[in-house]
Amino acid sequence: MKTERNQWFADVVVVGGGIAGLSAAAKIARSGRSVVVLEKASRLGGRGGTQVSQGVHFNLGPHALYCGGVAMRTLRELGVPFQGAPPAYSGLTLRDGGQLYAGPTDLKTLLACRLFSWREKWQLARLPKILARIDARSLDQTPLSEWIDANFGRGALGRFMRWQFRVSTYATDVELLSAGAAIDQLRVARDGGVRYLDGGWQTLIDGLRSAVTCSGGQVLESAPVRSVRSQDGEVVVTLGDESQLRASAVVLAVDPQSAIRLLDLPSDAPLVRWYSENVPVAAACLDVALHRLPRPERCVAFGLDAPLYYSVHSASARLADPGVAVLHVARYLSTLPGRDPEDVQAELEQWLDQLQPGWRDEVITRRYLPHMVVTHSLTTAATGGTFGRPATVVPDHRNVFLCGDWVGPEGMLADAAVASAVHAAKLAVECTPARDASVGAVPSQFSGAAYVTS
Repeated sequence: MKTERNQWFADVVVVGGGIAGLSAAAKIARSGRSVVVLEKASRLGGRGGTQVSQGVHFNLGPHALYCGGVAMRTLRELGVPFQGAPPAYSGLTLRDGGQLYAGPTDLKTLLACRLFSWREKWQLARLPKILARIDARSLDQTPLSEWIDANFGRGALGRFMRWQFRVSTYATDVELLSAGAAIDQLRVARDGGVRYLDGGWQTLIDGLRSAVTCSGGQVLESAPVRSVRSQDGEVVVTLGDESQLRASAVVLAVDPQSAIRLLDLPSDAPLVRWYSENVPVAAACLDVALHRLPRPERCVAFGLDAPLYYSVHSASARLADPGVAVLHVARYLSTLPGRDPEDVQAELEQWLDQLQPGWRDEVITRRYLPHMVVTHSLTTAATGGTFGRPATVVPDHRNVFLCGDWVGPEGMLADAAVASAVHAAKLAVECTPARDASVGAVPSQFSGAAYVTS
């Protein structure tokens, strides 16, 4: 017995409603093509979402927008509104050997810093010139640890440089990390700085959604996808309820494992082989809101003797009512087998005890994320840096394109996600023919997509 099932057509379907998927969809919608975003979760944003607890806006761990990166430029081009300010580095504190030191933020504080020898201070003062003249591409296959040891040694200055790269890449495995890719990222961080955003990163997600819908696109939540197949010159997207969307092109803005599953790739496919050796990056995050800071001058701190992070984001961004301190404490996790999550939580609490003694009496709300994925792929020297990541085009899957923080040769973190999204959108538009306005009526379920049945 033949059953009838509904099918719809859109020029482009984007699977995934995070910052990559929404950026791609906004670009596609701006081109005049019909686009539908399918997000499996009940809320958009993925790791870019912001949760509100007792009036406090918590990102999923510490987030910073790099001002000199492609994400910032693209958001501006799309007219996404956001506000924020740089971290309060004037109160920079560094821990080394268990002791706290005032960190260098300018020439005066560098000269006064007790961490470094005079020779190390001279090297740090020359760091901008050193970074500017490096050919990063010649170091793509060199482990970052090897480059740091050769140029800065293994003393306090070497540990300081490891911290600089760790905080800009969010990765602590310098033995695996590509020196070329890491140097590119540090240049972006130092040249343009970063911003903490008022209201958290949800403002970017909401702004991108508006950019999609205002240009005629549609965004659907709670819309899981079961499969994506190229056939007969089109791409068929099957949803969880067995309904289908036919499209001229599909953009997969998902994690690599989901892309492999949706495309049902064989074990010898290039993406599957890459994924079998891929190393994701994660962090353990303690997000805390306090009635007040016992030590208000300590706004930013990092560990040189351990991969620890601390920053009071509310010192720069509006994240709660005036006077409430919103801060993020984190440990960058190694890709090697880790410690017990409860031990890591205790370490983060003790780190906060050292920085803000008495903080436990001021807690409004708190949250612990023991294993937050920062990026789906560590940019390793073994794979040639960012140029070793999967390409946007999927071999043997016509008009199916990838984007995410693990795709393409440009940038890291959100910049990689947006750069690959922009490229995927361009390719999707190029293979999409002009729309035929007479295709059919538009159903309410897929506004902007043409309805057909089979």
